[in-house]
Amino acid sequence: MRILNLFRGAGSDRPRIPSVAASPDGRVYAFANNRKATSRDDAEETEILVSVRTPDGVWSPAKAEAGHAGWSYMIGSAAVDVETGKVMCLFKKIAVVENEFKKMRSPEERRRLARLKEERDGMEEGDYVLETLDGERFTERRVLIRPNPVAAEGFLLGNAGFSHGSGAGITLRHGPHRGRLLIPARFSLHEVTDWAGLRTGSSNTVLWSDDHGESFRTGGVVEPGTGEGTLAELPDGRIYYNSRAYFGDGFRRSAWSSDGGETFSGQRAATDLIEPCCNAAVITVPYRGREILLFTNPKSTRDRVDMTFSASFDGGETWRAGKCVDHRFAGYSSLAYDEKSGLVFLLYECGDKSSIDQIDLAELTVEEALEP
Repeated sequence: MRILNLFRGAGSDRPRIPSVAASPDGRVYAFANNRKATSRDDAEETEILVSVRTPDGVWSPAKAEAGHAGWSYMIGSAAVDVETGKVMCLFKKIAVVENEFKKMRSPEERRRLARLKEERDGMEEGDYVLETLDGERFTERRVLIRPNPVAAEGFLLGNAGFSHGSGAGITLRHGPHRGRLLIPARFSLHEVTDWAGLRTGSSNTVLWSDDHGESFRTGGVVEPGTGEGTLAELPDGRIYYNSRAYFGDGFRRSAWSSDGGETFSGQRAATDLIEPCCNAAVITVPYRGREILLFTNPKSTRDRVDMTFSASFDGGETWRAGKCVDHRFAGYSSLAYDEKSGLVFLLYECGDKSSIDQIDLAELTVEEALEP
């Protein structure tokens, strides 16, 4: 195993919300938000950082590939369309006039102020993807996300849901929805203005695309009280969804889908996966002739510390602890598996003083990740 520092803030800037994905050509892409002059969620300016690993193992210096003064480029999840080789990172372009919880203005006033920014800068709020085919040239493209009718206009995210970074998207490989892009996301079931409202008004969902990311639809309700999640495809074609939860009991939540993310069932507490209420990551990897799940999060209920692997050999029903990669403070994490090198890539927030000092990258084999 080796650990590298990929993203570090300059001055009062802070990198947040990692997302990593591996493409079929052997490149690995690491994305993060650079929050300008703050680490807070209500940063008035954020840009998207990218670092790319070549097939021979060399990581490029971090570079801002998308951003604009006075705008938030709120990062979503990375994803790779394995059929086309296109690498995408979803993001929402926001003219920041207030943060997502403290709504001091009416929707009409907020929109009026945002429109002034749009006119001034020649830009438009909305959902976008940052995409590339070769890891060298990145372009922005606005995308349509069709909402789920049960969703509401909570937060500033709208009723179409939004991908939230960390856990990466996947291309389905099995069953009738083979080729579908599936991205972890969340939406609001009713207006949410504070943390207490998250228990009934927030739910994870998915964004899915059957046209290689040209457009997306919003999937089903995972479970009220969840927000920020990660997903993986099982060998039988079902989707396993693992969620951050706001119930205060220290456990992750599990759910499954048999229709490509359009509905979810089997919701339950994952009592062998403890959490300090934090985003996390799960992926499917090959192991001794079968496919298993690897999961990472800060394995603690008291604080964001101890970035640790867990593994499931039964499709997310039960979990066992694996390697603790980092005993320092640790926060959001993202996972990718590269078939060419056989390596697992863990991109995670960490630090000596807090869980958001920097973003590091661990490279290791599946066998190393399973070590207790």
